[in-house]
This record gives sequence, structure tokens and C-alpha cells, in this order.
Amino acid sequence: MNEHEQLCTYLRAKISGASHNDRRALYALRNEATTVYWCLLTMSPAGPDDGLVHASRCGGGRACCVPAQDPDVA
Repeated sequence: MNEHEQLCTYLRAKISGASHNDRRALYALRNEATTVYWCLLTMSPAGPDDGLVHASRCGGGRACCVPAQDPDVA
């Protein structure tokens, strides 16, 4: 499994020229200092666990992460 595939399905960022749910584009922006991320569950820059939302943080090791391939996600 690629690292970008482990990103939470609720992670979003403003991405020019790509859809907001493009996992590869979100992961590629993880080292960009100006990218603004938000969580669709909280609609804020903090996730349900009150931790900051970021492509380098919103992955499989986080308790609130819901991977995109999770069958429970509609």
C-alpha cells in the first residue's frame, strides 16, 4: 500500500488543478509550508482528536483516521 493511500478520507486541502479528495495530490503537498488543511468531520484545522490536520499527520497511526479503502465509509 502506498503512503498516500493511508491518508484519512476526511482530509482536505485547497489544491489547484486537482480534486479536493485526490490522495496523491494531498500527500505531495505534505512538505509545502503554505498548504491549508481541514477535516471534513470537524470542518476545522483540528481533527476529532483535537490534533492538527495535516497530510503528514492524518494517516493510519492516528486514532480518528478513516482510510479511504475502509468498507464502512460511504
